[in-house]
Amino acid sequence: MIDDRTILYYTTSIEMVLKELREDKGVSQSRVNIEFEQEYGFSINLGRMESNSNFKMIKLLYICDYFEISVSDFFKRVVNINENEIKNFLKGKAIRKQKRKKQ
Repeated sequence: MIDDRTILYYTTSIEMVLKELREDKGVSQSRVNIEFEQEYGFSINLGRMESNSNFKMIKLLYICDYFEISVSDFFKRVVNINENEIKNFLKGKAIRKQKRKKQ
């Protein structure tokens, strides 16, 4: 049965994998956005995708192509993220959000 916790687990894991792929490639979110526009002819907002992983599957296919990873390998990474990693990621995300509010 799918519950809110399961949804949070998977959406957070997807966010984490997107960020990990970008960092592994050594590019910023804005660099990905620029290169994506040049290579595929349409824009994405990777920053938004990294903070809200509710996006269309077609974008995931293009993202996997951009990062040279298969969709199955992408999801293998997603399911291999453990609960502690997710908790730490969410804590860091909450801290960054609070810092932005204070500015």
